[in-house]
Amino acid sequence: NSQPIVRAFDPWLQLKLTSYITENGISAFFAWHDDSAWVPFGRDVAAGVYLGVPFTTAFFYWFLNAIGISVELIYVAIVLPAFMGALTCMVMFLLGRELHSNSVGLFSALFMAFIPAFMQRTVVGFFDNECIGVFAIVLTSYFFIRSTKKGSMRSAVGAGFSLAYLLGSWGAADFMLGLLALYGFFMLVSGRYSRRLLTSYLITLSLGIFLGGLVPRNGFDNLTSFSLLAPIGVGALLAGYEVWQRIGVYREATASVLAPHMKPILLGLLAPAVGAAAYFIFAGNEELTISPFKANPFITLGAKFMSVINPFFRLDQRIFASVAEHLPSPWGSFYQTLLVLIFFFPLGMYFLFKRGRDEDWFIFLFGLTTVYFAGSMIRLGLILAPAVAVVGAIAVYSILSPFAKIVTQQSVFERRRFRISSALTSEHAMGAYMIIGLLLSVNVILGADYAANMSNPEFSPGDISQGARFTDWPTAMTYVRNALPDDAIIASWWDYGYWINGAAGGTTIVDNATFNSTQIAWMGYALMALNLTESLKTFKRWNTTHVLVYWGHGNPGFGGDEGKWPWMVRIAEDRFGSDFIDDATYLSEDDATLEAFYSSTLFKLLVYGEPRDQTEATEMGLSPDRMAIDSSLWGNSDYISHMPTELHGAFMMPPYYSSEYGTVKIYEIDYTMYYQYLNKTQADWVPDLVPLEGGVADGNITDDEREFQNYPVVFGGGYEATVYTMSNSTHMYYGIQMDNYTLGQDAFGLQLSPLDSTNRPDIRIVNYDGQEFYDGNVGFDGEWGADSSGLNATEFATGENVIEFIIPLYSEDPQDVFMRGGLNYQLRFLFWNNVISGEPTLTSDWTSFWVPVNLY
Repeated sequence: NSQPIVRAFDPWLQLKLTSYITENGISAFFAWHDDSAWVPFGRDVAAGVYLGVPFTTAFFYWFLNAIGISVELIYVAIVLPAFMGALTCMVMFLLGRELHSNSVGLFSALFMAFIPAFMQRTVVGFFDNECIGVFAIVLTSYFFIRSTKKGSMRSAVGAGFSLAYLLGSWGAADFMLGLLALYGFFMLVSGRYSRRLLTSYLITLSLGIFLGGLVPRNGFDNLTSFSLLAPIGVGALLAGYEVWQRIGVYREATASVLAPHMKPILLGLLAPAVGAAAYFIFAGNEELTISPFKANPFITLGAKFMSVINPFFRLDQRIFASVAEHLPSPWGSFYQTLLVLIFFFPLGMYFLFKRGRDEDWFIFLFGLTTVYFAGSMIRLGLILAPAVAVVGAIAVYSILSPFAKIVTQQSVFERRRFRISSALTSEHAMGAYMIIGLLLSVNVILGADYAANMSNPEFSPGDISQGARFTDWPTAMTYVRNALPDDAIIASWWDYGYWINGAAGGTTIVDNATFNSTQIAWMGYALMALNLTESLKTFKRWNTTHVLVYWGHGNPGFGGDEGKWPWMVRIAEDRFGSDFIDDATYLSEDDATLEAFYSSTLFKLLVYGEPRDQTEATEMGLSPDRMAIDSSLWGNSDYISHMPTELHGAFMMPPYYSSEYGTVKIYEIDYTMYYQYLNKTQADWVPDLVPLEGGVADGNITDDEREFQNYPVVFGGGYEATVYTMSNSTHMYYGIQMDNYTLGQDAFGLQLSPLDSTNRPDIRIVNYDGQEFYDGNVGFDGEWGADSSGLNATEFATGENVIEFIIPLYSEDPQDVFMRGGLNYQLRFLFWNNVISGEPTLTSDWTSFWVPVNLY
């Protein structure tokens, strides 16, 4: 608890990246292939992450130590978000001042400092892309407005570098690209085009896209994506319009010359357009669409970006909907993250619209688009924060400005409104200031309170009961780091991948990057399979050694896996189809839990070993705090009645329970049952597992015995037999129906051998060489030898056309083949036709068979 740690999920990846850079150098980072994540593929790190946060942090770390300030990397990492948040507030002042005045700049900085939508990602410890991303958005906006307003080339270059910084730091750079494109297009169609706009736009976009493309994650392959084609296309329109204006003096003369030839010219222009449209229709599977899956090689749109523009898209992409911050924003969240400023925002938009300067339209479009995007995805409330701060500042300034003039004895209204102004006094002005001040103080007070609540770095909810600090996750991660073997591969739902890999140094299969939806779907299936064998089969795909589950004790505030499992099923169904796994099996139409859930592997792992009531909890020695959270489950009869008493050997016992509250459980996998299943699939014969009473050696194959699994045996020469077989936990039954077998005149036997060798097979024969039953073995040289120990407990019986054997499993006779349940062996049958000694007349081929066991 005394050690500094970063918050939430993604910051652990950022810390891992930064540590690698500072320890191994920049060149090593770009060559780094991390085999500890996304097993078995690994991860090409530089090609899959943004560089802004780790490289900025590494720079500050190197700089501070270079000037003699000795500091550990972890401290730089946890302070960086707050530092960048402070820088953002400073840039907000510059933006507000450039947009309007010093007063608006100060209000903008103040509002930005206390707005929860911004603070939640810039508190100490929230070490992620957003802290740099929002800073870069505000800085790009400031430089771009300054450039278009004053025609400053240096500001245009600054906007380009800021945009490149944003492109290299955060995926929401697509928003800024779209905003610039929208603004440029709006200014063009509204008749507000200027050469300053063209210069600023082209310099900003050219520098930003080129430098941003140098980041491996971006590259230049995505130049055909919609997010880049749109701003590039608008730039082409602006440049084309400028050319059109410059050749205006020649247009009239040119038109008169070309008038007689307009039809062929139009045809020549139209034909390529029609051809291009036809190609797009063909490439897009006969419909012109913007596809997130690159069905169209020229116009592509990221699936996450598509889900923002079209909220209904995520209904078909449930892997996005499974992330809480990707869900649409409820109305209440706007107030919770913006507080009182939500009421000033519409007024500010009105004042911007009314004044209508070029820079006002930029902020107006900024606010309008961010409101839509924030409503579409709750996470994007963060981008709404700077828009609300500066627009709210304009609203407050515009409301208070007339009253300020009253206080300073300046003219407020025009002469025709003198009667109104004469009725307003400084007392009215002070009253207005007090009302606005009280409203804004709510933002400051609640914002400070929000910051205090968010300031505790943690893995999960901070308090459980009576103020007790929740330490299960840190304890579990310490266990993974120090107790599990170095080659352990840990399966869990993707939510915990960065914790296991970044905080604990464990090897993981899926994590929060979620770029391989197929792997995540397999993980969902592994956890939600309706039998343990299916889960083991899936875990074996990755050679998983351990499984981690998060048990929230039925408390929604904990966010345990018992609340996440529907998404596991849905994502698997989206990938593999409803014939493979169907959420309707687990959930009713009104999302009520069905019986199948209680058969899932996840449920078994969550509740195994949990107390069913207070008496059991007391007998287990659980603390009062632990029993306080367990008690919420004791009233759930569905959970209690389905709690498993054993895991049938699929996992090592006992499992590891983390710290005091038992929320994080780590199980070690035992693949014995998987190998038993694998043997079953590879065997030629798979007997039924039934009670022994079903098969009795009495020289007669009964109707019940004929219901057993049966297989044909061919000896050759027209001699055939049918073998009925079954097993229980101690013996195997073979009933042979052979029409050519004559009781008393023929001998019949079988040989048993391990699957990998027939060097010395066991042999059991009835009516051989004057013996009722012969038990022995055949050596590699063909010599027969009778067993001497006499421990064999094989039962046999013969009848007309019938021979029966009941052979013991787990035989203690060292001269017999030791047959263990779940393993494969081989056998063949021997037939002496009208003779009872010597070599057999006919033999069947060797056939593999599985010794059956229960698979769960």
